[in-house]
Amino acid sequence: MGRRHDNQLGKRGMLDFDSIDDWAPDLGRTLRDVVPAATRQSIAARKSEFIEGARDVLLSKVDRQTLVAAVLGWIRGAGVRAYHGTRLTESEIESIRDHGLRPLVAEQRRQRLERALSPHPQWPSVQGRLQAALEAYGGVGKSGDREGQVHLTLSRAGLTKGFSHYLTHGSEFDQHVAHDLLGASGVALLAQDGKPVVVAVDVPGPIALEGAHRHLSVEQMISRGDLPNLVREFLGDWAFRLAVPTHQSSARKLDCGIWFRDAVPADWIASVEMQRSA
Repeated sequence: MGRRHDNQLGKRGMLDFDSIDDWAPDLGRTLRDVVPAATRQSIAARKSEFIEGARDVLLSKVDRQTLVAAVLGWIRGAGVRAYHGTRLTESEIESIRDHGLRPLVAEQRRQRLERALSPHPQWPSVQGRLQAALEAYGGVGKSGDREGQVHLTLSRAGLTKGFSHYLTHGSEFDQHVAHDLLGASGVALLAQDGKPVVVAVDVPGPIALEGAHRHLSVEQMISRGDLPNLVREFLGDWAFRLAVPTHQSSARKLDCGIWFRDAVPADWIASVEMQRSA
């Protein structure tokens, strides 16, 4: 991914999924010729109860290929705001500001795990197992293939209100190792180490689309008749808002991942925000 360090974020600026008031009008203008007024009125009249229902109505009334191509072009012509949640010390926060987000390396989790778990009364008896646990959960080990990756998510509301365990306890890798060594009481100690932090990352649209497709590419998704990731999310909420004008995308607490095998460069970091509580 040689393009990854190109910081051109497109002509439309930043698409923050949770801020539907900002992006929905622009997507509506983009789809002016693809989704005519009569179709929009028909979707509104159906008053769908669910996002999937409104999206299905839309897909049944327009040319699917043209619609998907238009939304892909809209995303590629912009940047996508994505989020990373964890627990950090002050020095770790400064490191992210200076160097960006680095892919997970199992051995580099040792310092945090030793710092967090050492107050446990049973730590002296289990610390000799730490190396084996790092190896067991690294690579394609017990916690899955997470090493060498950076994980972001599309919705800040999802991160802070839907799956907030990253903010309460930090890295999922750390949680697996702590539980292996000391059970639930070890995981609980992770909540005492560092402060909950949300990192906002501005990802160029084409790279966000690539990162949202871990297993199947955009083209493969289309060829099998599925909507590409990000297209599905933005289009679904846009269609649902035609039926329910008061709908706010942040209320979904959406879980939609964007991941990379390279470091996220520092100039993509929009903010590093410490949370009051998690």
